[in-house]
Amino acid sequence: LPAWAGDAKETAFDRVMRTGVIRCGYYMFPPATYRDPNTNQLSGFTVDMMEEIAKRAGLKIDWTEEINFSNWIPALQSNRFDVSCTPNWPDTPQGRAAAFSIPMFFSGLYPMVRADDVRFKKDNIERLNASDITFSAQEGEAPVTIITASFPKAKLNLLSNNADKTNFLMDLVTKKADAILTDKNGEIEFNRNSPTKLKLIGTKTPLKLQSFTLAVERHEMILNDFLNNAILDLIYDGTMDRLLKKWEPEPGKTYLRVTNPAKVN
Repeated sequence: LPAWAGDAKETAFDRVMRTGVIRCGYYMFPPATYRDPNTNQLSGFTVDMMEEIAKRAGLKIDWTEEINFSNWIPALQSNRFDVSCTPNWPDTPQGRAAAFSIPMFFSGLYPMVRADDVRFKKDNIERLNASDITFSAQEGEAPVTIITASFPKAKLNLLSNNADKTNFLMDLVTKKADAILTDKNGEIEFNRNSPTKLKLIGTKTPLKLQSFTLAVERHEMILNDFLNNAILDLIYDGTMDRLLKKWEPEPGKTYLRVTNPAKVN
């Protein structure tokens, strides 16, 4: 072996193969991840999917650390876990620090406003591109780029990236903002438990077709390749669809599936 071979840094994939364990970072995000308040037991789409991947590969999952939108990239870079296992919304700026898997599924991102706000018609979003309109979003997240590009005349209230992820929703409820950007699941989950109802508008054409992916540290491309292969396996044998239907608030309708490129005659 070359003299430097013994000093080579162990990759995340090598460590997973040596220990037999994938260390997952995760955050609470229904229907991907839930925690039972009485037992602290995790459940949801993410838990089922990662446990299925581990089972097929002869590995185990260690649910190592709860993360949030502001700290998951630094935690990944600090080697506190191997994979950000709750589905991520990747964008170009985040690609400087993280490598994202192929998409597991998609959703459309749309403006969401208060249901009783008569200024906005269901399929007309042009009214949002005005100087008297304020969007709320979290700094560093994918919606910021979309909002500034699609609604350049509107104001943007940027919350710090370590703020609670529900704060921009409360900006909308309390009329500090007129609109936010989210998907069908965001609308369903909020309206499920809130007396103030919100609604998506412009749903005929999404502002962005948002992919949902796993993420690893930028240099861990071998581990990323392993995850890509596992995701394709789950998509092509129908497991991904079955798991989504199990956990979606509207089974078969909430999320958009990855299209199978093959046709069976």
